[in-house]
Amino acid sequence: MDKEQISPSILKSDPNNKNWTIPRSYGVWELPSGAIGKKYRYGNNPIREKELTNEFGLVKLIALYINRTTASEYASRLNDALK
Repeated sequence: MDKEQISPSILKSDPNNKNWTIPRSYGVWELPSGAIGKKYRYGNNPIREKELTNEFGLVKLIALYINRTTASEYASRLNDALK
C-alpha cells in the first residue's frame, strides 16, 4: 500500500446516495483474464465496481484513493507496465 492509498475500513456509505462513500473514494480494479481492453480500470467507488462486475464478471479491487487523479495515474502505470 503506497502512502496515498486508503483502507476500505475508513469509508462509510453516503446516506444520501448509495453509490458514493464518505469520504468520496476512487478505486483501481483488475479485470479477469480474457477481458478485452485495458486490464486495470479506475473510477468512483463503489459504483464503478458494480459497472465492471456487470460487464466483466468478477473484478479485483487493487487500491482505493481519495484523489481521482491519483487513481487514474495508478491504473495507467499498471496498464503501461503490461505493454
